[in-house]
Amino acid sequence: YASLAVFAAGLIYKISNWFRYEIGPDAQGISTSSRISSAARGMISTLFSAKIMTLLRVLLMDVLLQRWLMKRDFLRWLAHICIYGGFMLLLLMHGLDKLVTAVLFDEYYSTLNPFMFLRDFFGLVVIVGIGMALYRRFMSKAPRPKSTGIDYYAIIILAVIMISGIALEGTKIVSHSRYQEMVEEYSGLGEEETEELRALEAYWMDQFGVVSPNIKGSFDDKTLEQGKELHEMSCASCHSKPHWGFMGYGVATAIRPMALPLDRANVHHLLWYLHFMACFFGLAYLPFSKFFHIFSTPAYLLVDAVVEQGRSDPANLITKQAMQLDACTHCGDCTVRC
Repeated sequence: YASLAVFAAGLIYKISNWFRYEIGPDAQGISTSSRISSAARGMISTLFSAKIMTLLRVLLMDVLLQRWLMKRDFLRWLAHICIYGGFMLLLLMHGLDKLVTAVLFDEYYSTLNPFMFLRDFFGLVVIVGIGMALYRRFMSKAPRPKSTGIDYYAIIILAVIMISGIALEGTKIVSHSRYQEMVEEYSGLGEEETEELRALEAYWMDQFGVVSPNIKGSFDDKTLEQGKELHEMSCASCHSKPHWGFMGYGVATAIRPMALPLDRANVHHLLWYLHFMACFFGLAYLPFSKFFHIFSTPAYLLVDAVVEQGRSDPANLITKQAMQLDACTHCGDCTVRC
C-alpha cells in the first residue's frame, strides 16, 4: 500500500505537468486552469460523439496491440509486448492479488492452479522479453541511442524482481520450516499424533519436494496413502502440486542438495524481502523513470487521435505537446528516419 501511495502521488504529479508546462509562444497567456477545463470539456464532448469509435479503435490497435510499433520493428514489438504484457498480468494477478484476483475468484490461493502455472508462465514471458531487449541493446547492429543509467535501471530492476521471485518460489518449495508453519496452522494435528505427522511429512516429501531433516529414505505405500488422506483433508483445498510452478520447481530441484542449510539460514525470508523491496522501489519510482511511458504513450496516442491542429481548442493542442514529451522514449526512430 505504501508503494501504491508513492506511485499514485508520482502519477498525479507527472500528469499535472501536462497542464503546467508551457511549450512555445502559443502557450503564453493560457492558464493551467483553462487547460484543465478545456481538457475536461474535450473529453466529455469526445465521449458523446462519433469520435468515441476512433478512440476505441486506437485503444485496441495502437495501445493494446501496439500495431504502430510492430510495423516499425517486429523484434522490438515482441520484446515490448512480452515485458509489458507479462509484467502487467503479473502485477494484477499476483502483486495485487488481494485487490484483483481474490475479488474475481472466491477460491483463489496463489498455490492453486491455474494461478500457480499462470504466475510462472507470465514470469517466463517477461524473462523472454528481457532477453530480447538485452539482445537488441547489446548485440544488434541497428542504430540506436547510447544507453543511459535509466535504461540500465529498467533492465536491472525487472531482472531483480523476476529472479528473486523465482528463487523465492523454489526455496519455499523445499523449505521444511515453511512446511512446518503450514502444518501448525492448517492441519489440526497435535504433537502427540506422531504417526500422522510422519505420514503427512512423508507424503509432502514424496509429492511436493519438501526436504526434511527428520525423515530419510523411501516410504512404504501404507505411509504414503495415510499421508495422502491427511493431505486431502487439510491441504489439498489450497495446494496444487509444485510441478505446475515450473520455474520455481526447477530451482527447487537444483538446490535440493543445499535445501537444509538454506532453510536454516532463512534464505526464503531474505528473498521475500529482496523481492518485496525491488517491487516497492520499482513501483514507487515508475512515474519518475522511463517506465512512465507505459502510461504517457497510450494517453498521448488516444489524445493525438482526436485532437487536431486547426480544429481543436488551442489549450488542448498545448497540453498534447506537453504529453508528447513524456511519451517520447528516446528510441531513436526519429533520428533514423530524419
